[in-house]
Amino acid sequence: MQRIVDWPARMKEVADFVGLDQGELDIIESTRELVLSRGEELTAAVYDHFLKFPETRRFFLEEGGEVDETKLDRRKHSLLRWLTGSISFKVDEDYPIRLLATGIVHSHPPSHRAHLGSIPSRFMTGSMSFMQTLLAHLFQEEIEDPIESHRASVAWNKLLMVQLDILQAGYINETPTEATGGPPQAQ
Repeated sequence: MQRIVDWPARMKEVADFVGLDQGELDIIESTRELVLSRGEELTAAVYDHFLKFPETRRFFLEEGGEVDETKLDRRKHSLLRWLTGSISFKVDEDYPIRLLATGIVHSHPPSHRAHLGSIPSRFMTGSMSFMQTLLAHLFQEEIEDPIESHRASVAWNKLLMVQLDILQAGYINETPTEATGGPPQAQ
């Protein structure tokens, strides 16, 4: 029998596992102005990166093979909204569901783009890595104290990994486990 997943509890479990605590959430919050001041630049860099690779570029093309600038602008706006929301991250009832829905939309294309198939999960993982790198470079450039720059990078890295777990859940059906960490026991 399938079990219902308690997504907020799962997110909290992963946050605890990676060591994302309130102190690091405060560090993320302290980067708000810096990250948002460069938010459009960061999101443009992500989509410029996507356009370099045929496997990801194809999701942004019109029928004639040209980049659909309107679609690209909408996606950039969506990514900036996610980045903004990430700064105010908290484990609540809604946040993990929004992330899960994002993962599902990427893995189960809507009918208007069904011919393109799913966005492969490896690109979701790669996108998070790319964003981690962009943020690390941003912090290194803009935060004078190297220790504070490092702390900001570490906090964001942990946050992005917590989010990636829920995003990937939209791709993967996992077998439920018992509290002991093992597979469910037969009755």
